[in-house]
Amino acid sequence: MAARWHLGIDSGGTFTDVMAVDDAGRMRVLKVPSTPKHPPDGPLNGIAKLQSQLKGEAIADVSHGTTVGLNALLQRKFPAVGLITTRGFRHVLEIARHTVPGEWGTIYAWIKPPRVVPLENVAEVDERIDKDGAIVTALDEANMRAVADDFAAKGIVTIAVCLMHAYRNPVHEQRVRDILLAKNPKWLISLSSEVMPEFREYERMVTTATNAVLAPLLGRYFAEFGERVKQSLGPAAGVFVMRSAGGVVNAEEAAAQPLRTALSGPAAGVLGMAKAALKAGIDKVITFDMGGTSADIAAVDGGEPHLTTDAAIDIYPLRTPTIDLVTIGAGGGSLITIGTGGRIQVGPTSAGADPGPACYRKGGTEPTVTDANLVLGRIGQKLLDGDVTLDPEAARQALQQRGEKLGLSALQLAFSAIEIVCNNMAGAVRQVSIKRGLDPRVYSLVAFGGAGPLHAARMAELLGISRVLVPPYPGLGSCVGLLMADVRLDASSTFIQKENEFDAAAAAEIFQSMSTKLARRIEAHGLRASTFLLSADMRYVGMGTELNVALGAERATAANVSELFEGFHRQHQSVFGYAYRGRHLIETVALRVTAVARRGIAMPAYAFDRAQPKPLPVGERAAVMDAAMAATAVPVYRREDLPQGWSMTGPVLIDQYDSTTVIPAGHDAAVDTHGNLILTRR
Repeated sequence: MAARWHLGIDSGGTFTDVMAVDDAGRMRVLKVPSTPKHPPDGPLNGIAKLQSQLKGEAIADVSHGTTVGLNALLQRKFPAVGLITTRGFRHVLEIARHTVPGEWGTIYAWIKPPRVVPLENVAEVDERIDKDGAIVTALDEANMRAVADDFAAKGIVTIAVCLMHAYRNPVHEQRVRDILLAKNPKWLISLSSEVMPEFREYERMVTTATNAVLAPLLGRYFAEFGERVKQSLGPAAGVFVMRSAGGVVNAEEAAAQPLRTALSGPAAGVLGMAKAALKAGIDKVITFDMGGTSADIAAVDGGEPHLTTDAAIDIYPLRTPTIDLVTIGAGGGSLITIGTGGRIQVGPTSAGADPGPACYRKGGTEPTVTDANLVLGRIGQKLLDGDVTLDPEAARQALQQRGEKLGLSALQLAFSAIEIVCNNMAGAVRQVSIKRGLDPRVYSLVAFGGAGPLHAARMAELLGISRVLVPPYPGLGSCVGLLMADVRLDASSTFIQKENEFDAAAAAEIFQSMSTKLARRIEAHGLRASTFLLSADMRYVGMGTELNVALGAERATAANVSELFEGFHRQHQSVFGYAYRGRHLIETVALRVTAVARRGIAMPAYAFDRAQPKPLPVGERAAVMDAAMAATAVPVYRREDLPQGWSMTGPVLIDQYDSTTVIPAGHDAAVDTHGNLILTRR
């Protein structure tokens, strides 16, 4: 039987990454330029290029991760969006919360986040449902039709509906949708009762509005991508999209709730590297993904990433399940600028894929992290096996012009910029470790992304981490996660009850209802749910935040649901160091179910070059490796030449198709049995 191939495609940043694995675990990889002016073209170009290499062998399915939605939110390029809410609640987005979000290293005045929906596009309707789901005031349908007429006159293309207590009873929101679609069947409607059926009015409204903002962009993207993939590969080809929580769904499901795909690329990287590290016998890792635009960092214990339902993108709190990660504007394309007070600033602004770093000679003139690494000699002039040629003189001139304003040479500015970006990223690691009560020194750092291995050793020094793992193809780390991901669907239901009046039978019934509905939705993917993960958001009465507590059983009963309360005490003790057994009541806030269907794609197998037991360097590069600022001749090896068991003491540079690994003095490097490069600090 001919081999069946499975594709993982991660688009965003400077390049679009493609990894293919067949049913036997054989692997192919490639990178193609991203196409920000028309995002679907990048991954589709990658599919076409891979098809030519496979010479007619069948591609069974494509799993896709993209930062298209994330980039739109970060740039705040919002379409003409409307919002409908209950009369008297027009200013919820304005009121927000008393805390004001900020960014790294800056001081803020009391300024609320910019509105996702302009105030003039927020409409109130007469209706009211109380906290128990009872109808207090019926929906005024004449009022609602007038709102629809007004939105049509304004040219609205997408609408969010967030009515009071709709999470308890969605009947009014559903009727609002019917009236809107009768007016304009092309309107894209997001209901809070479907996007986030949970209490907390501001979070529910901003989450629903953000979903509406992304609906036109990602709806078109997923529709076009899916259609063109099937045209290319055949109508039977599967098209899956990664969600922020670390599972994939079909393109139709992804388009229905686009917000849940906003962090799909970074989530795929965390998932893939967690599995790669666990296969190597390392169960406590901090994943560090540095690409062209951003650095994404997450903590992993036991091979499972930490999940949260209290995430934020940019300055907006978004209550949607996601892998708990921190993202900062630090990548190969991050611009080196002069900030307030004449200080050097690296990021968060990026040169992106177009025009890109100065050394790409595509129109970019400002210095970037990539330009700094090139001038320091840490990367060579040829990338992607010669497909991309860098211009060191263009990089030097860009750095020189910027450095002259600070009295620094190009080399001094380059070295300073790398130190700054490494310290910024080390600060992000502390956000996912020390801030959460975790000691980074007991973790290993898994470095991936095109720029991750360049900076990992220095970051480990700053954090006191003694071991770094660099996977075989670090520049395509997110593709591993896309291929390994299972189909996952989630559901939630607000359930606020105190421990002393808890209705265990009602909770078990809600769990079972959500599980049944998720099982049906998974059947639409042509699969069968193999696992159900049940949990509850819980807190001590009076707390403002919750902990998510796993039930420990796949089917809820009145007896085992009650075990959640003791589980909460244990988890609170583990996270905060104390518990209030017998002193404070606990209450449940929300019930959650995740349904999982295994896809069973084989882990990509790395092929060693066993013909070279003692590989020789392919040359030397004059590189600045430390603060002495002296360029020294550093041996350069090709990654594909390094067999299992190879070891070397730094300073060494290791080039490969998709990245370069910097091994400074004081570090040892070795290749393990899975092809991972392991750096240890002496």
